[in-house]
Amino acid sequence: MFMLSTVALLSAATAGMADAETSRVNYSNCLTDFTVTHLTQKTARGPFKKAVKDACTDERSAMIAAMKKDELEFGSTEQEATTYATEEADGVLFAFTDGYAGYMSSGTMPVKEE
Repeated sequence: MFMLSTVALLSAATAGMADAETSRVNYSNCLTDFTVTHLTQKTARGPFKKAVKDACTDERSAMIAAMKKDELEFGSTEQEATTYATEEADGVLFAFTDGYAGYMSSGTMPVKEE
């Protein structure tokens, strides 16, 4: 019986982590599309950094919700879960704002995750 309970608990945790990972990939891929569009338009770094903050809001919200749900299931408080999930989404956003100048100078483009 203990083994069956453990397997069920691990399966539920794995499914939740998969949701969080899927939502992170969706947010990242949306930002990839947004970034490629702006690189193609040769948008300067400053205007890009302003605009990207308002990009992909649905995907960002979904990522935060999924990560927050996981954190709550792992026993975090509401505040801890919210802070963690928001920081993770901010990290995804930062990767694009930080890398934009490098893409511009090298003539390369970000690539979607699978």
